[in-house]
Amino acid sequence: MKPLPRSWLLAATLACALLSGPASALQGVAVGTALIPGHAAGTFSQLGDPAGFAGGLAWGPDGTAYTLDGARVLYRWNAQTGRPLSRRVLTPPASLPDAKANFGPRLRLDGFRPQGAVRGPYIRVPGYRRGQPYTTAFTLTADGRSVIGSLGYGGAQAGGRDRTWTRLAQVESVSTDGRARLVLYDSSDVQKSRPTFRLTLPAGRVLDVEPSPDGARVAALRSVERRDYDPNAVLYLDVITREGRVTSRRVTGVGIGRTDEPQVRWVNAEQLLTATPVHTPASSAQGHRVSLWGLTGQRARWELGAGDLRDAVPSPDGKIFLTVRAGSVPEVRRVSDGVFLRSLGAAVTASAPLSRNRALLALDTGNGQGELGIVAPGGRWQRVGGQGLAGVAALAVSPDEQRIATVRLGQVAVLDRSGRTLHTLTLPENAYRVEVQFADARTLVARFEEGSEGWRLMSWDTGTGHLRRDALDAWPVGRLLLRAETRRLPSGASQSRLGATDPTGQPVWQDAWRAGMRVTFLPSPDGRAVVRALPRPVRGVVYRSDLSLQRLDPRTGQTGPALTLRVGDLHDIYRGLRLLDYAADRRFVLLGEGTGDGCGGAFYGLRLADLETRREVKLPAGLTSGLTRFFGCGQPVPVPTAAFTSDGKELLVRDGNALSWWRRP
Repeated sequence: MKPLPRSWLLAATLACALLSGPASALQGVAVGTALIPGHAAGTFSQLGDPAGFAGGLAWGPDGTAYTLDGARVLYRWNAQTGRPLSRRVLTPPASLPDAKANFGPRLRLDGFRPQGAVRGPYIRVPGYRRGQPYTTAFTLTADGRSVIGSLGYGGAQAGGRDRTWTRLAQVESVSTDGRARLVLYDSSDVQKSRPTFRLTLPAGRVLDVEPSPDGARVAALRSVERRDYDPNAVLYLDVITREGRVTSRRVTGVGIGRTDEPQVRWVNAEQLLTATPVHTPASSAQGHRVSLWGLTGQRARWELGAGDLRDAVPSPDGKIFLTVRAGSVPEVRRVSDGVFLRSLGAAVTASAPLSRNRALLALDTGNGQGELGIVAPGGRWQRVGGQGLAGVAALAVSPDEQRIATVRLGQVAVLDRSGRTLHTLTLPENAYRVEVQFADARTLVARFEEGSEGWRLMSWDTGTGHLRRDALDAWPVGRLLLRAETRRLPSGASQSRLGATDPTGQPVWQDAWRAGMRVTFLPSPDGRAVVRALPRPVRGVVYRSDLSLQRLDPRTGQTGPALTLRVGDLHDIYRGLRLLDYAADRRFVLLGEGTGDGCGGAFYGLRLADLETRREVKLPAGLTSGLTRFFGCGQPVPVPTAAFTSDGKELLVRDGNALSWWRRP
């Protein structure tokens, strides 16, 4: 295989030796690692998240770019080539009140301190202390120290971002008729400086302000609303001179609030970039539209993005700017026309194990594009097929590795081993949480949720691309079809059962009805065995269940002895175990343990069950506590995934953009 030809991807030896990350931190018997430079998918978050965006973008005075995501991974890049120069996982200063909390303070990259004894990336920290919000900031110095500022309590008002080389503007007061009064300071520390002059804006709510580099003007984004949460609110870009003369232009978008984080930044003394949320009256914003403005004219010189971008941070020389696409991939674009120049890394969106310790990956590579490729330990890369579209959410590979299945935007595509599309298969319009797996070399199964109906199943013949109508809501296993049924009793309780039919629909065997809404099962790769998972209520503990595993013969329905796995915390009613994979030897079952309440959640690592000995296999810390992640509730942290390799003797673990191969104990 050839080294990855893209300029942003280093050879794996460089990635593993120079770039620290989760893969290198794992303990135990990892037999290989690979790191795809870039931020994990979704870790910059989007506007729909409870706490808004996380991380941020900034420029160093030497023209290098800094990118920080919500998982606290900080990259430094050569913006001219797209190559990473360093990678670091940040930890909040220990002096912060909630520094070690599971859902600790969010870090926001907010510029670079270019002068004085304390130089480096400037990071704002909003958090909570005894239930009260606080804000502070720290600077990362070249020797690795974090120099923290003083804690401030209470909510923040609209104000310019930290700029030690320019003035700071803030909203000083708002009159009874809704006109905001701005004040400009000579220093970013308003407590140590005096106001230089004050300006008054037209009526409206000021969402962001930014003084020009020469101090002659101030730019502000102002929302005019007829009522609170007005879906038809209008956004204006105001440019105010020292003499108080105001030029206002209407910005595309409606229903814009401060939580949508609209931004204005000066490119130079005569041009501005705005990043404003894309709203419709019927939907909330997910991201920004970026626009370039001059000092004259009522229209933007150009606009780009339909709500899939975030931020617009111009470089010190004003020629290029940084933005983030779909909460995942930082992009470098030209200021003059908004044209895409290059991405800063890539985001791994899906993975599947291959033979000989390799993995198939789907990448988002920026500008709405993506690609498939094969990676091996050490990071050697071979692209599969040509450039495609971004957003592949799931992957599967046939047992003979001659076919590939991808899931993207309600469709399943079947590709040959070279990446050529053979068939495009359509999923129901409301399908979500789609998973795909090959039942055999020719049959592809998609499992998904649709509305409140629970799990659904669809199968296709990948040779013809035809839907197997005989296998609707069934899993083909050889010549039989496994079917799960659910019924609701008059009492409101749900029951489910598993059975098998022949191709004509005649029952071959039928399980007994059991309590529960779903039947959880997973066939082995060769279809000769099925592992079934059943909840086992914990005596004396309400709403808590352990998990009972049984190996089942799909031809007869006969089951072997059960193995019960205990769930870690009996006081967490949401905590549970989930089947991840079933090994080729039909003996070992891989599970993940986690919890979640609809907002936030946690992943506590992997569990491994041996159905032959009916014992749980002890895993190294790198696969249990080393994979613990807390996510959601404003913390866009990737959740690790894992699967057996094709021979079942090793595990492939993906933690964001980091992959590791582990020898099965």
